[in-house]
Amino acid sequence: MKLILDIGNTRMKAAVIDSGTVVECTAGAEPQSLQTERLCSQYGIEGAIASVVGRAPDFSALLPTGILKHFHLLSHTSRLPIGIDYETSQTLGMDRVAAAVGARQLCPKGALLIVDAGSCITVDLLDDTDVFRGGAILPGIEMRLRAMHQHTASLPAVELSPDEWNGIVQAPLTGKSTRASMTAGVLRASCFEIEGFMREYRNIYPDVKLFLTGGDAVFFAKQLIFPNFANPNLVYIGLEKILEINMF
Repeated sequence: MKLILDIGNTRMKAAVIDSGTVVECTAGAEPQSLQTERLCSQYGIEGAIASVVGRAPDFSALLPTGILKHFHLLSHTSRLPIGIDYETSQTLGMDRVAAAVGARQLCPKGALLIVDAGSCITVDLLDDTDVFRGGAILPGIEMRLRAMHQHTASLPAVELSPDEWNGIVQAPLTGKSTRASMTAGVLRASCFEIEGFMREYRNIYPDVKLFLTGGDAVFFAKQLIFPNFANPNLVYIGLEKILEINMF
């Protein structure tokens, strides 16, 4: 079993994974909340890999000494199972690459469009020759709602509770209040943008498949008009494959 560390801008996540199957996940805002010592001991971890966006924690304090010998920090110099066509590879968020590698493990052939819907929404192309071609970075849903409140004098702060998220069968088209209008605008616009990218890529790759991951993947899976594969664990699956290439 492998330990996957996904260190994001606002949250840290740890996952124990075995051949593409996530066995347990932990998450939090602080390194100690990940319970990495327990995970390594309980599951007999063979190796670990970390993808870091922003500031990296002290991995020597997070991981047992034995695991540190089999630890890989993902970077633009890591060996990968896909090619990279990106002009600024040193600034490329490697979580985007990991998600593409994860999608390829689930779909071995053809062009893939990978949408990671989190704090930001990334839309990336893995073409039919296994080359990551880059893509687009868009503001995420919470970021859009927060920006409207912070950069105007009268628009309210809008937060969607888990119950609201789970209750949205279809994003509203017409808001009947300021709050509802803001929600309709953000949710519908986000869907329209992803669908627009999908239409354009279909003109180039008629059989391109759409993969969704990230915290808002389940929401988008219900809303988008195109068939899609929603898997919140794409980054973990990709990191497991990258770890195997670099450590074993």
